Amino acid sequence: LIPAFPAAKPRLDEGSCPRRQNWTEGQNETLRCRARGNPRAEVNCAKDGNSVAAGIWRRAGRGHAGTYLCRATNALGTAERNVTLWVHREWGVRGAPGLLGVL
Repeated sequence: LIPAFPAAKPRLDEGSCPRRQNWTEGQNETLRCRARGNPRAEVNCAKDGNSVAAGIWRRAGRGHAGTYLCRATNALGTAERNVTLWVHREWGVRGAPGLLGVL
């Protein structure tokens, strides 16, 4: 039997795990990072040694800004990617957006 989909190591690319992501402070946001590969890869992301679940909605705050290391793993290997998350303030009284936290 030939498998329906050939086996493949995990892959994190710009379409499934963008290197630069923008959130708006106070809005519900999610860290977007999915892996391609077969068998399906498990994705784990971390910032400052703390694990952060990708794909889970949370209210964006200043503390979320920074660089995350996302790692996808399946039986055939591992792929890694740094993701920089920017958190922007909503439009202020003067009509200009403000940047809250960036590494």
